[in-house]
Amino acid sequence: MKSIQTKILCLILIGIIVPSVFVLGISGVSFRKALNEECVSIMTLTAGQNTEELNTVFERVEQSVEILAEFARDNVDSVKRLAEDEDYLLAYTRETKALGETIVNETQGAVAVYVRFNCEYTLPKSGFLMLYNKESGEFDSLEPTDLSLYDKDDIEHVGWYYIPIEEGKSVWMEPYYNKNLDIYMISYVIPVYKDGDLLGVVGMDIDFEYIIKEVDSIRTYETGNAFITNDACEILYSRHHESGVQVSSLGGDLEELNASSLPKDKKLYSYRYRDADCQVMFQKLSNGMYLAVTAPVEEVFRNADDLLGRMVTIVGLSIIGMLCITLVVTRNIVRPLRELNTAAKEIAEGNLDIVLECKTKDEIGTLTESVKSTAKQLQARIDYINNLAYYDKLTGVKNNTAYLSEVYRIREFLENGTAVPAVFVIDVNNLKIANDTYGHEYGNELIITAAKQIIRCFGGENVYRIGGDEFVVLLQDKSYEECMELQRMFEQMESISSKGSMVSAAIGFAIYNPEQDSGYEDVFRNADARMYEKKIRMKYMESGKETDV
Repeated sequence: MKSIQTKILCLILIGIIVPSVFVLGISGVSFRKALNEECVSIMTLTAGQNTEELNTVFERVEQSVEILAEFARDNVDSVKRLAEDEDYLLAYTRETKALGETIVNETQGAVAVYVRFNCEYTLPKSGFLMLYNKESGEFDSLEPTDLSLYDKDDIEHVGWYYIPIEEGKSVWMEPYYNKNLDIYMISYVIPVYKDGDLLGVVGMDIDFEYIIKEVDSIRTYETGNAFITNDACEILYSRHHESGVQVSSLGGDLEELNASSLPKDKKLYSYRYRDADCQVMFQKLSNGMYLAVTAPVEEVFRNADDLLGRMVTIVGLSIIGMLCITLVVTRNIVRPLRELNTAAKEIAEGNLDIVLECKTKDEIGTLTESVKSTAKQLQARIDYINNLAYYDKLTGVKNNTAYLSEVYRIREFLENGTAVPAVFVIDVNNLKIANDTYGHEYGNELIITAAKQIIRCFGGENVYRIGGDEFVVLLQDKSYEECMELQRMFEQMESISSKGSMVSAAIGFAIYNPEQDSGYEDVFRNADARMYEKKIRMKYMESGKETDV
């Protein structure tokens, strides 16, 4: 018969090993599950934020081109007069070019703007072309391309002219090398018609190197990166893969992706790169391309593996120490083990607010402190993720994720008829010029100062930063007079950054009208349009010009 001491030691060993293995098993599953969810959150947040930043660039280009196209259509008498009256053509071209120069200087990422008139009615070089000069930092006028020199199928030279005309609608062209301008670019072009006749095309180009820099700046974990594909699942740019190859060639879950089976947003796909398992998430951009954000699996679960290793070490030391404990301290051993077992179950169920009473300084006490520390670390990480997900790091106001959540709530209220939202859109003026002239740190100071001014006027709970220089304020049940007063109050405020510069911002607002607006998007679009009109007027006022735009 085994001795009492042996039985006690066996009981102690069993009492320690069983719950410890249980703690390690449950904790391991919980840690990996939590980190997998964290990975989805981080990659969704990273992809979402950078998609919004890129979409902002594309949408600004679209808005700028649409304004210029509308001006070109509304300010011409007829296509016939352009063809017959050379003086009228020259005067009309100068007016259109003046507006084009103003707009392109306010459009982030743009390197060229042009208006080309219908070559069937006018000369093949009629219109204007302005190209960004990197040395002077200004847009120079260039001689337009002679359309008569090229065939309609010559995409690299004149595809920007004939493709939107053939499709009869605005077109985002896939990245291509423009031999006339010696630039690898993407273009947005709108065909313009007057009384059923083709007036010509209005377009703006973005240097694809600008998009590449934005993509190269994206990081997830330590070595994660990003790349760009088209809607045929061909890689357009990647630091690690050749352009033009199919995404399916990377293997794994990506083998199912092709032109007829496009990637789904917010879904993780697994593949291998250089003998390492990786995960990638795709998100569609507004111009039809896809942004893919990647991360090595090893980096995703590294913290969990390290933490489990430390826990295994702690448990092993505790078991060795307990072999020396006698029957006198058995009661002091069983009680903390039960507490640890209970705490492990609570952690597995997601309850991190655990209470452990054991205050001994032996291995069990160390294990207890480790579990408490683990719970605190997990809670801190969850709090950090929540803060990262809903607040802008630079300004401290709510970010685009919080904005999208609030918009979803507003849509539900609108469907129930229980809210009348007022939307203010605010955009910091001259941020691109400040960044180009003084650097991004200076530009960040302007954004921070603008955010403080917005908070002083509207209160911090209602302010969202949805883009690099764009803020949105969401208010409920405000009358038109109250909104006008808030706008006047904001416009009368003067804010000076820490670097001594006066901060200027354009503001516009709109209030939901159930008879005119189909939903929240209409209210936002109206507010954004009024803000953009104000920005154009402010630009003209600063330059000493007048405009009816």
